[in-house]
Amino acid sequence: MPMYEHVQAFLNEDIYPFHMPGHKRNPLFLPPDLLSLDITEIPNMDVLSRPTGILKDFQHALGAFFCASCKDGESFFLVNGATAGIVASVCAVCGEGDVLFTARNAHKSVYNGAVLSGAVPMYFLPQMREDGLAGAVPPVVFDAMPQGAAAYIVSPTYEGFTSDIAEIARKVHEKDGILIVDEAHGAHFPFNGAFPPSAIAQGADIAVNSLHKTLPAPGQCAVLHVQGNRVNREKLRFYLNAMQTSSPSYMMMAAADYTLQMLWADPRHFENYVAKLRTLRENLAACASTLTLLETDDIGKLLFRIDERASADTIAAVFAGTYKIQVEMAQGRHILAMTGVADTDEGFARLLSAVRGVSCGKKTPPQGRSLSSSMGALPNVACTPREAVQGASEVVPLSRAAGRICAELIAPCPPGIALVAPGERIPAGLVLPCKNIRVLC
Repeated sequence: MPMYEHVQAFLNEDIYPFHMPGHKRNPLFLPPDLLSLDITEIPNMDVLSRPTGILKDFQHALGAFFCASCKDGESFFLVNGATAGIVASVCAVCGEGDVLFTARNAHKSVYNGAVLSGAVPMYFLPQMREDGLAGAVPPVVFDAMPQGAAAYIVSPTYEGFTSDIAEIARKVHEKDGILIVDEAHGAHFPFNGAFPPSAIAQGADIAVNSLHKTLPAPGQCAVLHVQGNRVNREKLRFYLNAMQTSSPSYMMMAAADYTLQMLWADPRHFENYVAKLRTLRENLAACASTLTLLETDDIGKLLFRIDERASADTIAAVFAGTYKIQVEMAQGRHILAMTGVADTDEGFARLLSAVRGVSCGKKTPPQGRSLSSSMGALPNVACTPREAVQGASEVVPLSRAAGRICAELIAPCPPGIALVAPGERIPAGLVLPCKNIRVLC
């Protein structure tokens, strides 16, 4: 079936999206005619790589909102997702051989940035929760950070757990370092006090948000914030332009501006969302169900623990088939439903009915290791990511790969966390979503 017909067939099933993008296909938050916005850098428009007009004004508005409490804050709109912002950030602050002090639950873009910049990753682990998910990064970890290194953390995590960015920033800056925060899942934080404070407001030097993940913006819309004088902004601008298309989509940019102007103009959109979300969480927590709602720092992330008598795949299939709901993630013993300001009363009602309606079935064994539980130990690093990618390599069956040096990045999306990265020795018994793997000769 052609792709267009396949997508239309899916849409005709009327399955409600508890996943990104955050507009949830709700026309209230999108321009009425997206196609009319699909223009290019013609006269009287502007150029994203060197804005002087409407795009400069748009980025100024972004900075005025997201960096309102920052010292000399500035925001850059991204059309290649938070991925482009993270790769550009790593390249801007790290050169060949420089240490990148990075959390092991890093998004795959960090490893790509290390390959391109020549940075040398030095890993640390986030706190691992009892349920096997990655939680916050303890600030004490940064006592081991080398002087002058760049640091990278994820906050909030994919599941909605945050770290103490203010204390981490203080420790990083004491060592003359630069702090990059992957805040892809936290673009909505500044809109309402029910959510944690933003990373840039807590002192991060660079923070990257995916607008399309938790706000009603089209896919790939993102924004990078920078503050202070630690980051070379000219170098950052160079890499941002290098990592993005020279023909940015006005359809994306104008649609993002449209929805942000709407949200900025009327705080009641978020006030109503938070009120309905709190009621939904109360009702979900009271359900006698196979699913148990867990507490998260971001209340917009509905994270469920699954009873051992059911599996994530089974529950997700029931949600989709019986209740016409598609969740963001179903893996191991967890299901994640992403909410946002564009969610409807009807969508929340469907989810509540689904959670109430699922019943415990036959006991099932655990479904392998989750992405987060694969981070129980730091990797055995044999060479840098750049050396591994650029070295001579071959493809071997996974069954014969143990002990070999990995020459590629295996990071299923979502959430894009590496199971094994270039330059690491492949441990025995590693569960990967592939039969073969590229290793150094």
